[in-house]
Amino acid sequence: MSHNNPAMLQQEQPPAALLAQSQELWWREDEHGVLQQLSGSVQALTGWAPGALLGQPVSRLLSPEAGQALAHALAQGEPDCRTWLQCQGGPPRRVALSAQPVAHALGQPAGRWVLARDLTDLARLEARLQDSERRYLELGETASEGIAVVQDGCFQFVNRHLCDFVGMTEADLLGRPFLEVIHEDDHELVFSNHRKRLAGVPIPTRYEYRVKTRTRGVRWLEMGGALIDWQGRPATINTINDVTVRKELEAQVRQLAFVDSLTGLPNRRLLDDRLRMAVNQAPRSGLHGAVLFIDLDRFKPLNDTHGHAAGDALLVAVAQRLQAAVRASDSVARLGGDEFVVMLTPLPASAAEAHQQAEAVAAKLRERLAQPYELRLPEPGGAGPAGAERRLLHHASASIGLAVFGPQDDNPEAVLARADQAMYRVKARR
Repeated sequence: MSHNNPAMLQQEQPPAALLAQSQELWWREDEHGVLQQLSGSVQALTGWAPGALLGQPVSRLLSPEAGQALAHALAQGEPDCRTWLQCQGGPPRRVALSAQPVAHALGQPAGRWVLARDLTDLARLEARLQDSERRYLELGETASEGIAVVQDGCFQFVNRHLCDFVGMTEADLLGRPFLEVIHEDDHELVFSNHRKRLAGVPIPTRYEYRVKTRTRGVRWLEMGGALIDWQGRPATINTINDVTVRKELEAQVRQLAFVDSLTGLPNRRLLDDRLRMAVNQAPRSGLHGAVLFIDLDRFKPLNDTHGHAAGDALLVAVAQRLQAAVRASDSVARLGGDEFVVMLTPLPASAAEAHQQAEAVAAKLRERLAQPYELRLPEPGGAGPAGAERRLLHHASASIGLAVFGPQDDNPEAVLARADQAMYRVKARR
């Protein structure tokens, strides 16, 4: 069974407002490497107008060597890779690339989001920051990044950009312990890296942390730095960027990768991860689990008669009923279309008792899903006043296949396939 809703798939992208705000370059490419969406910063960074790149191969931006470097970094689990971005009518720009896969509604790979962070100016700035205290002050006032000198745990110099980032004045910050503006949950990370830098111990080139601002809530900053001599004593000079917009985009992309956008349930990818963990844990715990494969009966006639809005409303209602009917330790996922999966964990060590409990849950779910649905739908063609709705009373049923797994199982795909086959046997008897 499948149910492809184009409107739903179009929603599987970060909000346009976030892309427009981003000062960094984001793009989305499909599984064939064709550019589908770009942030507005592409022209300032590369000279290419966004419209000139849409529908073009990503090789317009990345050389084959750069593409291979990104693929290698992803395969090795590295957070990013440093490479060059091709520009129109100008020299390449040094960038850090990171990527996040995008999943189709059916759980299949559908390309990826790529973030390109410009390192050209930053590398130039950090090299120049080694010269002298006077140059630190000069650069601090002209740099586009936040600059802070920290000595004895307190701010000794801050530029206006850092003041803007944290919503404080220079007078507020000078002489103040730098940890006072750091979010409590990140104190250990930032203080540990600060001490290591003073001691000459290697730390990440740049890392992220949260700050508490006076007027803008919690913001994400990214910081790099170096050990310097400040008025004859050791100190650190730190270059800082506000990356809050990027973090929001990354959160959106992660959400899209693992959550069904219509129902808010885990999608096939997240279900596969959870089922794999449960199957791998069973031999150690000695306990069982079960997979219930659920397919709605006569879903297509509802879509054909009343439109996709009715089908979507039913899917959302089914998701809510399934979640309300199971334990917090159980998982409910939507595979796509009108297919759902409920994973029950843990179940007893006795296979007979585990099967009995799983059958009882399946019976309860059949009963819950068979109760009438009152679907609220928009008036067709915009009839009636703005926001007018019509109500549709709908009766549905579900075919549920069951597969119990335990210490003897080691293949999560086989467990899911057994439940799928059991569901089709149930459906064939209807």
